[in-house]
Amino acid sequence: MPETQKQDLRKQLEAVLFAAGRKMTVDELARLCRTTPAPVQQQLQELKAEYENKDSSLLLMDESDGWKLTVREQYAPVVQKIVAETELTRTMIETLAVIAWKAPVLQSSVIRIRTNKAYDHIAALEKSGFISREKRGRSQMIKLTDRFFKYFDVKTPEEVKEKFKGLSEVAVNSAQSRQPEESASLAGTGESSPNPSAEAAQPSDEKKAA
Repeated sequence: MPETQKQDLRKQLEAVLFAAGRKMTVDELARLCRTTPAPVQQQLQELKAEYENKDSSLLLMDESDGWKLTVREQYAPVVQKIVAETELTRTMIETLAVIAWKAPVLQSSVIRIRTNKAYDHIAALEKSGFISREKRGRSQMIKLTDRFFKYFDVKTPEEVKEKFKGLSEVAVNSAQSRQPEESASLAGTGESSPNPSAEAAQPSDEKKAA
């Protein structure tokens, strides 16, 4: 595998582990990154060494049943304080990842990807100051705020896409896993459940309109 592909795989693995917020097996990571377990295992070791060498506040842990990106013990109190202030759940972070990757993006596009439960996520993210909304036709246009850029330490849309590369796929997969529950809740109402995989394969509404 060429060095550029190795670097790209490391970035994808880092992004997926960040988005998941939980321990993941090599097989899971290989499936999400569309590769085989062998290069994933190799690049996880490389990524672990990178974190150790740059004395980062983050730590990549290799446990018997999977890998997890976590915060070093001495910084845990700071993270707990931030979590308490922002009150962002894992599913909200997944929705934010989709918004970050596609921003500016129509709210209707996000809902089709993340299902109707994302309405609550979007409202909470706006209340927390990470996004803003403005009326656009029958939907609303969602944009990232200054607080988002400062919080995630990014300055340009290109840096956002680089940092959140691969995250939206995790979010789409998570939404797909919840589709049976969503469909059951819509049964008898005459409504149809959104299709995140179909939306993910298409350009966003605003791009199609361009």
